[in-house]
Amino acid sequence: MNRVTATATAPSAIAEQSISATFHVEVMNDLESGQPMLIGSSDPSQGDLQVVTPDQVIAKAAEQYRIIAKAVRLALDYEAATKQAPTGPRRSWLIADNKTGMPLKGTCLEGCHGLHFEMTSGTADADDVVCINFDQANSTELPIGCGSTDGQDWATLSVLIKSYPVHPDEEKRIPHAAVEVTEDHYIEDLDDDGLAIVIDKLQQRVDGMRIRHAELVRVRHEHLGRQA
Repeated sequence: MNRVTATATAPSAIAEQSISATFHVEVMNDLESGQPMLIGSSDPSQGDLQVVTPDQVIAKAAEQYRIIAKAVRLALDYEAATKQAPTGPRRSWLIADNKTGMPLKGTCLEGCHGLHFEMTSGTADADDVVCINFDQANSTELPIGCGSTDGQDWATLSVLIKSYPVHPDEEKRIPHAAVEVTEDHYIEDLDDDGLAIVIDKLQQRVDGMRIRHAELVRVRHEHLGRQA
């Protein structure tokens, strides 16, 4: 039996809710014929215990996976709603625009990993200055090959949060996401266990992307609040 129960109580950003999933499968012998039977239930008290087919079990498993995924998302939403925003100082700088000579005053994106070489040179093109928050905590590498080449480890579905703090286009200054996707590359020769591993890793990436989505919502809100 696999059971997931989650209840969250947090500030008004997230409502109270509960998610449960029950999935019971067993093989037992019929008392009269001695023949094995496949038995299934999705009730916590097993009140609906009955003979089922393998197809019914597979269909019920898919339904339970969806419920479990909702429970995971609830946990991530709770984390995003209750997570304290970093309070440390962010880098600020004043440089000259290469094209106009006008001063450009910028403040780093929260969690920026950019090197900002323009801070040393003192000049840059306004549309080249970029802040990047890498997806370091939630990254996945998969052995992806192309054509006849052997698979190499590639970062898969990583999400960057970016901002161009002094860009002429105001929309570019607002934090936004960039998803790293590999094109025309395949993970090949997978047996059933290998495919299950890939599915698990992709699910981890989806969960990680949900975390990044919550972070993007927060940093955009903070950015727009500062602008206001």
